[in-house]
Amino acid sequence: MIITKNLFIKPYRIEDSECFFKSITDNSEYLYDYFANMIKVNDSLESTKKYLEQKEIDWQENKSYACGIFSKESHEFIGHISVREIDWRIPKGELAYFILKEYNGNNYAAEALTAFKNWCFATKKFNRLFMKIAEENAASIKVAERSGFVYEGLLKKDYRKREEDLIDMKIYGYTEDLELVRTTSQNADFASLIVKLDENLASRNGDMQEYFNQFNKVDAIKHVIIAYINGIAVGCGAIKQFDNESVEVKRMFVSDEYRGRRIASKVLNELENWAKELGYASTVLETSNVQTEAVALYTKTYTVIENYGQYAGIETSICFKKQL
Repeated sequence: MIITKNLFIKPYRIEDSECFFKSITDNSEYLYDYFANMIKVNDSLESTKKYLEQKEIDWQENKSYACGIFSKESHEFIGHISVREIDWRIPKGELAYFILKEYNGNNYAAEALTAFKNWCFATKKFNRLFMKIAEENAASIKVAERSGFVYEGLLKKDYRKREEDLIDMKIYGYTEDLELVRTTSQNADFASLIVKLDENLASRNGDMQEYFNQFNKVDAIKHVIIAYINGIAVGCGAIKQFDNESVEVKRMFVSDEYRGRRIASKVLNELENWAKELGYASTVLETSNVQTEAVALYTKTYTVIENYGQYAGIETSICFKKQL
């Protein structure tokens, strides 16, 4: 399940049949232009049950991923989103979605599309997603652009809407380009990311975070890495001198919606390369045992050492070291 500010986005189950069938039937005229086939194959409750059963099978076999969009507040079904026509050699897939007419105007489409897109990249490791949007569909084009999709070209006479003449379809695609930028702690994007980091740490470490905060000053750090995806700052890390032979890795963070893409490991690797360029022989770092993702990352290439300095005697702290 994907949870956003206002929505639950979850795979269909057979128990969703009644609400799905009713919503499709009640909104058939509104949806028919672009979801005619869906309406045709859901002409009865029994056919909807078979339809959703097939969606479950397709999910299990990694042929397509279809989800219902539900209101977090009311738990009502408000829309649909899916990725289909998946080519696992790339991998890539085509996105399609709708929000029921009565729920338009609440930004739910962009909220759902952005969250589902991020899930596809983080969980299923897609490299490309695309959508076909009618040239006349200004609202969907706006949603695509707000969600990070970029216009790629025009497909002439690619779709027949109802019984009308063929219409042109615009292709909007999304790929992720990761850039690692070397900077300092004076960078505004770094400042914004560590605000999120401190909020995350406070939620996990509780009262102990008050103690750790005194060791996380960043006013004069000269070696900071910021990870950007398509120009958006999504992660960071820093190093500062620990002793004559070592640097300490500090302020490692990746925004929640971009986790699962190996961004942290790439930031860490770049910090280690930078440390070697500066002439250091090793790196050290500390993390909390409640930071399970961080512990999993560091144990791949780092060795656990005795807690050093201010972390000595802190039972929740785990310290690591790596020879460069």
